[in-house]
Amino acid sequence: MVTSGGVGDGWLRRHRLAGFFGLTFALSWGVPLVALAAAPLVGRSATVSGYSPLAYLAVWAPAIAAFVVVGRVDGRAGLRAYVRHITAFRGRARWYGAVLLGVPAAYLLSAVVASTTGGPPLALESGWFGAFLAVSLRRLTQGPVEEIGWRGFALPLLQRRYSGLVSAVLLGTVWALWHAPALVISTAEFARAGPLVPGLVRLFVTLVATSIVVTVVYNGSGGSVPLAVGFHWLTNLTYPWETTATVPLTQDVVFVCVSALVAVTVGRRYLGRAHLATTVYGTDE
Repeated sequence: MVTSGGVGDGWLRRHRLAGFFGLTFALSWGVPLVALAAAPLVGRSATVSGYSPLAYLAVWAPAIAAFVVVGRVDGRAGLRAYVRHITAFRGRARWYGAVLLGVPAAYLLSAVVASTTGGPPLALESGWFGAFLAVSLRRLTQGPVEEIGWRGFALPLLQRRYSGLVSAVLLGTVWALWHAPALVISTAEFARAGPLVPGLVRLFVTLVATSIVVTVVYNGSGGSVPLAVGFHWLTNLTYPWETTATVPLTQDVVFVCVSALVAVTVGRRYLGRAHLATTVYGTDE
């Protein structure tokens, strides 16, 4: 572990994961919920809209929390090493190709199945490319930034204690819990899941499945955080064949099935204990 220049904090050094998760939840939902309470005074849209400052604080919280913990425990030297870690493109080209082609293919397959089972038809509306590009660039500044904390900090620490599969499920569960309040207080994308209880179940199943696949990609690439960011970005895109903000349940079911297929084939090698990426600071193992 890099310790040069660390400011030191005994409890945080021993419980980095707990500190990371606690700060992440506090930043994401503690501050916005206080602001939401003041919504009658300033207007709801100013507090929880998709591109408000508070929305960015919520989605950037995992990255912010990771930097805070690293800085407190390991000081400037740790921060420099952590930046090198989260910006390093590791792994063979095949992993990047699998993500760049595989994620859109999985979503296209799920959309095709949904359209043939009563879902919205596949169609490209006029002007779709400009709208698709604008949404893609905006979303790159939101959800994908989470991976700096989730996969860049929490996952490798979890994998020092548990197998890849257990780590993926644990982190996926925390990830879903972190997203859950959006079903209650937001009218944004997570409201598309439908009624609250079925929506929560759908959210947990989908995010745990996604966490397993991202863990396979992360371990297979030797711990490439940029690749995890790219994966998250691709799963957040509004693809040009989507004609509605409401994603049919069938589409998520197909995506979960594809994720399970990845887990039991390619993932078998990277979800055990033998091929796990546990580096956080770029030099520690």
